[in-house]
Amino acid sequence: MKDLQSLSEQILKQAQAKGQSKLEESEKVSIAKIEESRLKLVEQQKARKAAVLKKIANDFDRERQTLKNKERNAVLLEKQQILKSVFKRSLETMYAWDKNQFANFVQGVLSGFDSSTAYTIVPGAKSIEHFQGESMQKLLKSYPAVKVAKETLPNRAGFILQEGGVDYNYCFDELIEEVKKEYSAKLAVIAFKEEQ
Repeated sequence: MKDLQSLSEQILKQAQAKGQSKLEESEKVSIAKIEESRLKLVEQQKARKAAVLKKIANDFDRERQTLKNKERNAVLLEKQQILKSVFKRSLETMYAWDKNQFANFVQGVLSGFDSSTAYTIVPGAKSIEHFQGESMQKLLKSYPAVKVAKETLPNRAGFILQEGGVDYNYCFDELIEEVKKEYSAKLAVIAFKEEQ
């Protein structure tokens, strides 16, 4: 019976050893799985944090770019207003010419044409009084082939010079528009060079 008890104890010890071994193995697997899950969780948290930081950085960059664009647009608008103002003042200055200044302008125009060719000047309604001044009458005597039409150009200042069906437009608003088209870009570059 002692053998039986001894065998029983031996089987019990082996069963306990196997059970203990399986328990230890199970604990190792569980610890490994827990550690793996913990590492995954840490990585997920890092990834979420990185994603949030990236989104914040992107939002910040987008907002900064939006502000830069708004600032640039505001500066461009201001520059455009300044250029418009320059051209408007030029036009106002031309409108304010006295009879001598206007006669000098007409003299400059006529000097570029053949004085023996017949021309007709059609004055703008806003400039008609300049054609009645002494300076203009004296000037027109030097150009006997040039006649001043009785009709006027309504709401215009300056004049049109006609020659055989060809009109040369010297109305102030048209002259300013031509200058604006030709020189706006150049003036903008000169006037608004950005300091480097």
